[in-house]
Amino acid sequence: MNRHELAVRRSRVITGLNAAMAGLVAVAAAWFGIGDAMAGGTSWLAVATVVTLLCFYAWTGARHFLDARPLLVVGPDGLLLPQHAEAPIPWDAIQRVGASRSFALVGGGRLDLDLTPEAFAGVRVGQRLMGDHVVKMVGSPFGISLLAQGLDRPASDMLAAIGQYWPARDAAADATG
Repeated sequence: MNRHELAVRRSRVITGLNAAMAGLVAVAAAWFGIGDAMAGGTSWLAVATVVTLLCFYAWTGARHFLDARPLLVVGPDGLLLPQHAEAPIPWDAIQRVGASRSFALVGGGRLDLDLTPEAFAGVRVGQRLMGDHVVKMVGSPFGISLLAQGLDRPASDMLAAIGQYWPARDAAADATG
């Protein structure tokens, strides 16, 4: 990474704590649920459903903890979303950039990007409930949001790094002054 690039990853501490807590809650739910089901207090189906959901959440958290790939790389060629797009989004394909703060105790805010339709078509947006950080922006037909809660950099750092390159400048105009 050179001095003009910013790589944003999931916070290892927050992701690891989430995975560990989900695993502990899954074990506790299984322990108490099985005991209650054996006593006839609840159904086995209910216990199995809750434990399955908690195990899935713990597995997803562990998978995110082990994945060290960056979610966003800001560089001279554009914005690279390695887990959500095959190629960098060029600077001239970004129409608007904004960031908002988070009111949560542990949060990094949100980075909003309005893209051209062609650039938006090349991005695979995820679902927030599944732990994805790159999602469809609400209220914009071709917008994406990068949710910075649980990442190692807040949205304000991403916005500052983007400001080095965006809005796209004409190289000839820069050379003439």
